[in-house]
Amino acid sequence: NPFYLERIWDKMYRQWRKPVAKGAVIQAIGAVDIAIWDIVGKALGKPVYQVLGGFTDRVRVYAAGGYYEEGKTTSDLAREMEGYVREGFRAVKMKVGGEPLAVDAERVRAVREAVGAKVDLLIDANNKWNAYEAIRFGRAVEKYDIFWFEEPVEPDDFAGCAEVRQALDIPIVAGENEFTRWGCRELLEARAADILNLDTVIAGGVTEYRKIAALASAYHVPVAPHGN
Repeated sequence: NPFYLERIWDKMYRQWRKPVAKGAVIQAIGAVDIAIWDIVGKALGKPVYQVLGGFTDRVRVYAAGGYYEEGKTTSDLAREMEGYVREGFRAVKMKVGGEPLAVDAERVRAVREAVGAKVDLLIDANNKWNAYEAIRFGRAVEKYDIFWFEEPVEPDDFAGCAEVRQALDIPIVAGENEFTRWGCRELLEARAADILNLDTVIAGGVTEYRKIAALASAYHVPVAPHGN
């Protein structure tokens, strides 16, 4: 019965000889769980967000781009990000961490000038740096009014991420590589992030994600799902 979502999730998780807290098994559970929620939504004739208990019919989005490419110049990057604004996006995200700190800071400056002061600018380091490097970079770009700084350090370096968070005025985002409520509990207890960006599949699916969201709310930490 697909409506017994909690029972199905628990059976998938505990059918192994020893339940695992991380890894490909959790991602597989997450993929199956999302598919079951899709079945439930279709059976009820409602979108899943309404089945979960909707809060709003509108969600703000950002354009994720600014990737590194061979031969791509800073001017090319600025034109790309400006193009997203012309398409109607009021928030854009770019990659950092692929060039020396000074070069990446210049890339951020160019994008800020291209998109203007009224567009939110997000940066994503994809776990590139250690804490002191991330702090150096963050201080170099804080003046460009960064909306958030995503995954500044290795995903398991909760202490380092907390150090970056304490050193900067930019909101720190982390969690897209974390699994289940138990991993997120450790991240939250470490005060490592201002915002959680859990990936629904990696985290264990919608059934697990709503538990994580409830846990995060107890810490007054908002969530912004990754890749959804």
